[in-house]
Amino acid sequence: MKVFIGGELEHSISDKFRKARNSVIEYMDCLCDISYINELSFYVFCLKGFTTNPLSRYSKKRNRIELEILLPFDKFETANDSQCVEILKQSILDAIENYKNKNIPQQYIDVIVEKMKASINE
Repeated sequence: MKVFIGGELEHSISDKFRKARNSVIEYMDCLCDISYINELSFYVFCLKGFTTNPLSRYSKKRNRIELEILLPFDKFETANDSQCVEILKQSILDAIENYKNKNIPQQYIDVIVEKMKASINE
């Protein structure tokens, strides 16, 4: 499975986000042997004063899960690099744990969550 993390960010935090994203992508390597989902895609919003209801989608044609995440701008802006990694990791884990879709068996999602939790605790 491929993992993608992108988003819309305030310019002032773009470097912090890039560093955090690169660290999180490394720990998500544990998902590369999963074949029942082709891609897990996260779209992160971290903008000053921005609110939205994050959406989730499943593309049956591409066999891709797409999840939107709203990061708290003020918290991310004032966090140090390691805290930014933890904020992003936890937000991604929460998004996956809360994801439900009738086209994907729940046990598939559970395996992704368990692998991610095990990787976090290494």
